Amino acid sequence: MAPRKRLRRNTDLPDNLYPNKVGGVIYYRYKRPDTGTFHSLGTVKGQAIADARQLNAILMKPADRVGQVLGTAEQTMSHLIGRYRKEFLPEQTLAPSTVKLIGYRLNRFEKDLGDKLVESIDVKALAEYLDDNFKRDAYIKHRTTLIDLFRFAQMKGLYPSDLDNPAAVTYPKASYEKQRQRMTLEQFKAIHAIAPTWMQNAMELGLVTLQGRTEVINMQFSDFDEKTGVLRVVRQKVKKHEHAYLEIESPWLKGIIARARKSDVASPYIVHRVPVRKNEAQDRQHWTQLTANHFSAEFRKWRDKTTLFDGVPKEQRPTFHEIRALGSWLYKKQGFDTESYVQPLMAHATEAMTEHYQKGHEQEWVRVKAELDITKLLPR
Repeated sequence: MAPRKRLRRNTDLPDNLYPNKVGGVIYYRYKRPDTGTFHSLGTVKGQAIADARQLNAILMKPADRVGQVLGTAEQTMSHLIGRYRKEFLPEQTLAPSTVKLIGYRLNRFEKDLGDKLVESIDVKALAEYLDDNFKRDAYIKHRTTLIDLFRFAQMKGLYPSDLDNPAAVTYPKASYEKQRQRMTLEQFKAIHAIAPTWMQNAMELGLVTLQGRTEVINMQFSDFDEKTGVLRVVRQKVKKHEHAYLEIESPWLKGIIARARKSDVASPYIVHRVPVRKNEAQDRQHWTQLTANHFSAEFRKWRDKTTLFDGVPKEQRPTFHEIRALGSWLYKKQGFDTESYVQPLMAHATEAMTEHYQKGHEQEWVRVKAELDITKLLPR
């Protein structure tokens, strides 16, 4: 670490050298910057200064000295993360769910790297940290947040602006094969058959409306117009885009919502259930509402109870999100146009993204013609 600031009377002493007066005699002590332990350097001031300078050259990290020159010494990662939370995140137009995910990553960084000096972290340190702690999608998401964090550090003068952003130089690992399996219609039916009514409602809403977990568990009875059969939904992930605000019209919604009303539980949410205990949760507006994590855990429980996935690694088993992809593919199979019908329903900005969701359910064969007249080339 960088040494403490000097008292005015000791400004002529090099870093880490401290006087200690005992019985009228001044003894000089050197504090090792790497361990914090003190070592005696005798009573001769000139010799102590020379020894301290030599020890500093060996023991002080280059980053410590650079930090002192640049004015960034003693600025830890905890300090940087705190300022990032307070000054940077509130200025961004991010959905609350996105801010929460970034918060989880920042908590992890603060736990693992919090006491390290910002300017002491280089590409090698970050590369090893990412490789040792994160895999696949988690690696990509944590790396992206680190890039933003160090970009902010450079803007605020907490990391030298003339140096490369150390996180941006690390290996991106931007592409990999999808590990999670697609859900088949047969698997959907099997899970649906044994799941409780509230989960059946959620699964049917996901399949018909092509909305994700967050949208499904946040749907309220007040969002549905009984007269028109229209359900209003806001896609949280793309909330800032105009195609995120949907009015979904479907002949099947009335039946699903009518069944949800028969639960005899007073709840504003279409997908709701009576919890074991009526305890408050940070992410819950009503005691009958399901939080995202609890909902996912419940879906996994009923999925695994089918025993259809006993031989499949957990990370490859389909999640509730795959119902969205399955529904998209089923719409296509029933002849609904991808660009004009399915894409707007999924709130996708591009047709390519919708087609990505539709892929992987079955092998598609492309019929082509091969009409080269070989009789003219190879007479019999």
